[in-house]
Amino acid sequence: MSVRSFEPSRGLRLSPTVLLRLSAVLIVALTVGHMSAYPWTSPKEHNQSRLVGSMKAVDFVFMGEHQTYWSLYFGWGVLVAALLLTIAIALWLISDFVWFAPRRVGAITGFISLLCLFGSYVSSQFFYAPPATFFAVACVVLVIATVQLLATKGEDRGGGKAPPHA
Repeated sequence: MSVRSFEPSRGLRLSPTVLLRLSAVLIVALTVGHMSAYPWTSPKEHNQSRLVGSMKAVDFVFMGEHQTYWSLYFGWGVLVAALLLTIAIALWLISDFVWFAPRRVGAITGFISLLCLFGSYVSSQFFYAPPATFFAVACVVLVIATVQLLATKGEDRGGGKAPPHA
C-alpha cells in the first residue's frame, strides 16, 4: 500500500483519518447532548417531578443490593455517556493506525458503524430525532471510511513510521 493511496483524487474525497476523527467529534457531540439533558426530566412539570420522586422513593433489592429506580435510571444514563466517550476516544486513537493496518482498522470501523446504525434505530424508536440523526451521520461517515480502508491494496504493514503528512 502506498502512502498516496489515501490522498484525495478527483472531486472531494476525505481520507479515512479525517473521517474517523469526524465521527469521533460527532460521537462527542452525542455525549454532550446526552449529558446536557441531565437530570433527564423537567422540574417544571408536576407529573414528571412526582414520577422522579416515586423513582427515588421506591426501594427494592436487586441482586442482593438495595436500589431505587432512580439509581438504575441515573446510573445507566452516566454509563451511556461514558461508553459514548470511550467510543469517540477509540475512534480518534485508531485513526493514527490507518497507515499501518488499514484493513484491521476497517474491520473495527465497520463494527462501530453497525453500532451507530443500531443507535440511530433505537434513538428514532424510543428517544429523539437529534441523537438518531447524529448516530446516522456517524454511521454514514464510518461506512465511507470502512469502504476506503477495506478497499486498500496490499496487506497491513503492522509497523513502520507514519508518512510525514499523516
